[in-house]
Amino acid sequence: MIEQHYGELQLPLALHRHLEKLLSCYTIPVQATRLVINYRALDYYQTKQGLHPVEIQLKKNGNQWLVVFIASFSFINTHHKSVDVELYFHLINHWCYQPDAGGRCDLLHPAVIDLFHTWVAAFLRHIQYQQFDDISLTILR
Repeated sequence: MIEQHYGELQLPLALHRHLEKLLSCYTIPVQATRLVINYRALDYYQTKQGLHPVEIQLKKNGNQWLVVFIASFSFINTHHKSVDVELYFHLINHWCYQPDAGGRCDLLHPAVIDLFHTWVAAFLRHIQYQQFDDISLTILR
């Protein structure tokens, strides 16, 4: 159902299983072509502390879903009213964006692949321990 290979980058098996299980809980219309999954710890928006929101976007390619990107967001500082991108992994086009580390770079660089796998491992621990209050799926088209 969800593609696991993105060139030289492979979606970690535990994340792949999680996404497949999550999608199986929904009735997704056949004509749907884009999905967005949002993970939120609601108190973060009040306290600006704790788990940062995460968004995963998927697009349909034939009978499979491709993970387009995985992004996490945060408040730039305590004075900002809205969150902004803090880390963005674009799996299909193989780039990563981290504003405080110089911007965009090649996702297939070994250090960036390590960052991706480390970030995914931490994200999966948060899911395992049910630390997100709100996990929602939105059909864009």
